[in-house]
Amino acid sequence: MEWFMETIQEADGTQIHSRVLTEDEVKEKLRLIREQFFTESDLWMLPDRYEALSSEQQTELLEWRQMLRDLPASDDPYNPTWIDKPTWME
Repeated sequence: MEWFMETIQEADGTQIHSRVLTEDEVKEKLRLIREQFFTESDLWMLPDRYEALSSEQQTELLEWRQMLRDLPASDDPYNPTWIDKPTWME
């Protein structure tokens, strides 16, 4: 199932209804995902944590956060350009 789909199910898991979210709903969902990722990565932007990262990790973090900032400007909110979260942040 695509991330921009909504599925309604019975208590037993039987699917009742499935629908594509509206563009406004998709943008709101993207905003929530984006906020969560910023919250998860804010700690790494503190000077003592950031300076402890390798230069490659710093670049990866900055590029990933820039991708998050660029999400609202996506031409197609149903198919935004994603960069995977840096694995070392897991």
